[in-house]
Amino acid sequence: MRNKPELSRLVEFHDLLLSFQQIERGTHNPRDMAKRENDVEHSYYLAMMVWMLAPHFNLDADKCIRIALVHDLIEIYSGDTFVYDQQAIIDSKAKREQEALAQLERDWPDLGHMAQVIKGYEHKDSEEAKFVYALDKVMPILMNVLSKGGAWAKNKITFERFKTEKDAKISPDSPIYEYYQELLNLLSESPHYFYQEKR
Repeated sequence: MRNKPELSRLVEFHDLLLSFQQIERGTHNPRDMAKRENDVEHSYYLAMMVWMLAPHFNLDADKCIRIALVHDLIEIYSGDTFVYDQQAIIDSKAKREQEALAQLERDWPDLGHMAQVIKGYEHKDSEEAKFVYALDKVMPILMNVLSKGGAWAKNKITFERFKTEKDAKISPDSPIYEYYQELLNLLSESPHYFYQEKR
């Protein structure tokens, strides 16, 4: 049995989680469009969603929940990369996140089990990791549906740009793909949710 952490380490870990809460995402809160979703909120919403869905696809719900809770933890060091950001920022994402994971492992060797889960997610080394990855790409769509496209219009995202980005990341063999197709059908009937380029 490993030695349990000292109380001081628990305080430090809680401080780390508060830093995680400070990382804001590009997605806005449908209940208050002036407020952006943060990484703690996103990870919690994703964990709850996978807990709900995993049993329907014969997946290990506990494993899915663990993946969802830590999948973005390295953003404490790398920051969130908005999927529609400038290309140079998007291009630097992989390198920044690799460095962030190395820093997490250096600063938090006692979180090695969490680092392994993050690596598994990044490499999509299990059906659970693939499932959480795909659902992670669908979650912002749900937020935007709830806000009637508030963030898409605000960030000048056209339906074509949105679809191109999501098509590249949500695989047709994913259990989530059917939901994604239903969302596309719903959104095709709501073009006003997206930025309309002037002709």
